[in-house]
Amino acid sequence: MFLYLSIVFIGFFLLAYFLRILRAPFFSIAENSLSLVNILLLKIDEDEKVKQVQKANNKLIVSLTMVLLSIAASIAVGSIPFVLYFWLSGNPSSELDLTSAYSIISLTLGSTLGFIVPLKKKTEEGYSELSQLLHRMGLNNYAIAYKLFKMERKKLKKGSVKRKNEFVIISGLARAGTTSLMNKLAENEKFASLSYANMPFLTAPNLWKKFYNPKSGEKKERSHQDGIMIGLDSTEALEEYFFKVISNDSYIHKDSLSQYELTNDQYSDYMDYQAVVRSEEEKTYLAKNNNFILRYDSIRELNKEFTIVFMYRDPLTHAASLMEKHKEYSALQKEDSFVLEYMDWLGHHEFGLNQKTFQFNDSAISFNDDKSSLDYWLQVWINYYSHLLKIDKTHTLFIDYDSYCKQPKEVLESVYQKAGMEVYLPALSPFDNKRKVTLNCSEQLKAKAEEIYAQLKKIN
Repeated sequence: MFLYLSIVFIGFFLLAYFLRILRAPFFSIAENSLSLVNILLLKIDEDEKVKQVQKANNKLIVSLTMVLLSIAASIAVGSIPFVLYFWLSGNPSSELDLTSAYSIISLTLGSTLGFIVPLKKKTEEGYSELSQLLHRMGLNNYAIAYKLFKMERKKLKKGSVKRKNEFVIISGLARAGTTSLMNKLAENEKFASLSYANMPFLTAPNLWKKFYNPKSGEKKERSHQDGIMIGLDSTEALEEYFFKVISNDSYIHKDSLSQYELTNDQYSDYMDYQAVVRSEEEKTYLAKNNNFILRYDSIRELNKEFTIVFMYRDPLTHAASLMEKHKEYSALQKEDSFVLEYMDWLGHHEFGLNQKTFQFNDSAISFNDDKSSLDYWLQVWINYYSHLLKIDKTHTLFIDYDSYCKQPKEVLESVYQKAGMEVYLPALSPFDNKRKVTLNCSEQLKAKAEEIYAQLKKIN
């Protein structure tokens, strides 16, 4: 009896365990099913839609076939103990009885353990395979994402949450202190911002909140390893995904992100999206977006009332920090491809394997190919900040990272003043910024960057 029950336990354990090992097709069928729905929602030429539907259908059929094969293979493996038992014992297979209480307990324990025995740890960022699947389903389907946004906005309009021209954007080249400034401002309850809790359904934050509304919990240092601690409710640069959705990634190219004009309809959608994120009439929208400069001119032309803060930093230190993070993230993304997917979804191309430069209409720099050299990152710095010198500076504030480190309270007060908000701030301790650069670089690039840096410091 004990031997028989052991065979039942082992057989169903193997069945469940191999179903998990062969789980990829199950994830694939979920992704491909949602992708088919996404294509059906696309507003494109019908002939093109038919082609895409047929292509998606073929992928779905392949996924379904692989699922059936996975189930068949798992059943075959799970049957091995039973085949061996009846063959070696000489007992007829008709004696197999899975209806008795002991048999039910054995198969229940076996199949349960087969599904809970650890197979793979979470990624370094803490995302399980199911979490990764949810992110792919939530972020890879732009038509569905846009549909969810429209549903959110329609509901909020009934609640009289109106558009608000006054909002605040924190921007600048990555590694300029934008995240720190954003987090400090976000502590003020007058602001409303996107946070990690809104992932992966960024276009429907209020709907998703009904299903997932985490508390902050334990904070940990973010992957940049720069001392900034984050939790599930921490704000982050997440609004770029919305621009990717409404533009269908039209401004994103193989090696660059191009400057472009936001249409009136796209701007209207953006203002509605801000209302969705605010969700309360009295709140002011706050976002960090290092790509905002790509459509800044067209938004400023339509709206003279919003405030934008551009942060900058000593060029040598800034370039060295970018180069360091590029190397770190390139290595991390090679080790964990999900990190690359995640950054691509959010339009984070500042560094890493899919790093891209800004291509402005007035860009005159021809970048070299050596991203491991300080010269490349000085060119990135010069390209970005030379363009900033030429923009419309209405309701614009330029903040030096060193000034923010030394006088955080005064800098925060200047932001509130520029935004027309009266806020009392307690004393804030200065940050310690001791980084020194000893790397070699082109004297010509260094001189050009320092000239631009000096001009930036004269603004305001």
